[in-house]
Amino acid sequence: MATHAWPYAVSRDERSGYQAVVVPEFLADAGQAYVLEFASKGQASQPATVMVREVRGAVTEPLSLAYRVTEARADLDGPDGHDTGGAGRTMRVFEGLVLPVPAEQVASLGLTVGDLDAVADITAPALDKLRTAGTDLDAEPSTAISVGDLGQDAQLLDLQMAKPWVVPESRDARPPEPAKADSGRRGLIIAAVIVCTLAALLAWYLIRLLPQSPATTQGSVRQWCSELRSGQADDVYQQFSDRYQDWTSLAVFESRLLGSGRSAICTSTAAGAQRASLSLRATDGQDRTVDLDVQNQGGQWRITAMTVSS
Repeated sequence: MATHAWPYAVSRDERSGYQAVVVPEFLADAGQAYVLEFASKGQASQPATVMVREVRGAVTEPLSLAYRVTEARADLDGPDGHDTGGAGRTMRVFEGLVLPVPAEQVASLGLTVGDLDAVADITAPALDKLRTAGTDLDAEPSTAISVGDLGQDAQLLDLQMAKPWVVPESRDARPPEPAKADSGRRGLIIAAVIVCTLAALLAWYLIRLLPQSPATTQGSVRQWCSELRSGQADDVYQQFSDRYQDWTSLAVFESRLLGSGRSAICTSTAAGAQRASLSLRATDGQDRTVDLDVQNQGGQWRITAMTVSS
């Protein structure tokens, strides 16, 4: 069943975080290229395996992503400044298709390895430009291509379904326009707005100076515990900072946290402004105490370091 889809790619340069490199024109025009950065998650996969994730709340609905994850190594120094012997740092590349269908309908499209190879041919020049520049670049727009047209020897993709990603409240929301007023009244309104704005800025500045409330991390800690209990350690791993993920693979992370088990009974013992502690009993029978360093990055709590003790 042939249909139209838009190629996209997300990666990072050697110094900054992940960014959309190739973006469908309609998302770029709507200022929603960021949905690709946030909805693309996961570890390196086989060439014939793709993650399928529905995006809800985007400028166009329905909308789903079908993408694979590859890894490239950059010859960078280690975290302490010493040479890594050429091993370099692993950087993920998310590349795939933006599809105008719900996630449950993607399987019926008959996507093939050839479709993803065609995407790679389209995104390769932009990814090479990013690696050469070593800094943020404007995303390059993509136009729709035809996919799912099965040939005689076409190899179907192995689809792995993921949880939907919901676009946060619209970033373009604007307050209603004020009613018309005479010039004198308009001047008073403008003066009042300026005073209120200055007061709000002062309040914001003072709040920034105060320690963050421990309660602000409670919701995130409860979510992490819930994911560990349900065997979704990979979702917890995605909440770690990019730097942590660059230097610690998912397999090493799971081994440190869960041992030979796949899940754990998790209890939050402390949650502060910059630290959280968990008490774990893994399915391998081992009890562990986990201390986490956390930071608020872009309105989302991210884990920057983890210490595990028995």
